[in-house]
Amino acid sequence: MRICQILAGDEEGGLEKHFEELCNRLVSCHEIHVIAHEKYRKRFDPKIIFHALDLSKGRRNLVILYKLRKIINDIHPDILHAHANKAVDMIVSIKHFLHPSIKIIATLHSKKRNLKGFERFDHVIGVSHEVLKDLKNPHQSVIYNGIELTHIEKDPKYLSQFGIKDEFVISAVGRLEKVKNFPLLIRAIKDLDVKLIIVGEGSEAESLKHLVKELGIEDKVVFTGFREDVLNIIVNSDICAISSEREGFSYVMAEALLLSIPVVSTDVGDMKKILPNVFVVPVNDEKKLTDTLHWMQENYQSVLENYEQSFHFAGENFTLDAMVKQVLNSYDKVVKG
Repeated sequence: MRICQILAGDEEGGLEKHFEELCNRLVSCHEIHVIAHEKYRKRFDPKIIFHALDLSKGRRNLVILYKLRKIINDIHPDILHAHANKAVDMIVSIKHFLHPSIKIIATLHSKKRNLKGFERFDHVIGVSHEVLKDLKNPHQSVIYNGIELTHIEKDPKYLSQFGIKDEFVISAVGRLEKVKNFPLLIRAIKDLDVKLIIVGEGSEAESLKHLVKELGIEDKVVFTGFREDVLNIIVNSDICAISSEREGFSYVMAEALLLSIPVVSTDVGDMKKILPNVFVVPVNDEKKLTDTLHWMQENYQSVLENYEQSFHFAGENFTLDAMVKQVLNSYDKVVKG
């Protein structure tokens, strides 16, 4: 099968990671073309045919749309797969100028108010049931993002680099932006006997540090900034916490479960379909989050037992192999009509 994958942005995050891993795995059994910004070229398997095009400019830029149409028609793929809103809008703009035999698929990575473009695709893949909830296109399926994860052993001394010894450790990973709502988590742990490690960078970094100082809990919270060893930090934590206001699919949740680390989360994305519901708290509910964290700390062995099913679910659904297999099944169905 000849497959063309399109990424329109030039940012860094879960979407870009998903795109890269999917393409690099698909090329083992199919002809893969990638249309994306030049900055991503070196991340792809040499067998992938890379077409550099800066789609980060305006989605109605006629010159860019003309070049995109020409590249796609020259490739003449069986499947054209657009990732996220911007790429979808650009494909919709040139759809009538593409060869009619090309089947178009989109992946919806987060919840959007305007899904008009996605209604015009032959099939839409959602990274959770939640992101697909308002989509009217009947040709849709949920495929959770997959992760290539190697086994990592716990190291009791690993977190000593952060001044942590035997304390109960909560890790939180993500962009330090408002949507992640780290202030909720910081306030929730202020009266608990725990250590909180926050991994990530972002525009809210200074205000979060100010909040910690204001609450007088500098001894409880560690800001690490960007780290390459995120998985080592998670696996050596007792709990992984997610305090977001919204999520399409949380890579951090998937990584923690695959590492057999319990997750407490706000009610975002498909958390209630994946985690034991007693560990999913309402968005912005500080008291409920505090109470849940405290209970988890006091009843940790029971927490681990409650999570066995979620750990198993993650092993079955959050691996790269599982994701690629389901994506290929979607391609086959669309091509066969």
